[in-house]
Amino acid sequence: MQVSRSKVDWALEGVALAALLSAVALAAIYWPRIPERVVELGYRYGRPPGINGLVTAKNTLWIVVLIDALAYLGLTWGAKGHGLFEIPEELERGAPRLRQMLFSMVIVMKAVLTLFAVYLVWALVNVGLRRGGGVSGLFLTGFTLAVPLPLVVYTLKLRKYRR
Repeated sequence: MQVSRSKVDWALEGVALAALLSAVALAAIYWPRIPERVVELGYRYGRPPGINGLVTAKNTLWIVVLIDALAYLGLTWGAKGHGLFEIPEELERGAPRLRQMLFSMVIVMKAVLTLFAVYLVWALVNVGLRRGGGVSGLFLTGFTLAVPLPLVVYTLKLRKYRR
């Protein structure tokens, strides 16, 4: 059964896609400018590369972008009803409004996660170029609230569909 998208769903899909493309663009643009070794106070020759040289500041950008892209693709694929997300038996599985609500919930979560990833990439770029201090405490607090809040809201809405 095909679920229709509302204007809000389309807007959030656009936000999620723009955030994903922004993360890829940030990593591609700034990757050549980031040094292999990020010099810190107390390290004369720069910080040694992580796990056998694989987890460097430069490669971490692409690791975060890859995780972001996989999460985006997984949530997009799962929202289409390919069995990635299962509706519990105690709910009315055939209710079109229930499917629409779950579809919207996945889109909201996709937008939140991709926005987090683009900010994380931006923070990594700033740290790698020695222009910033990384992820702010305010952002971490906001993100900590932004992830469970939609889940709580949609869980409360799901109570209407219990048998």
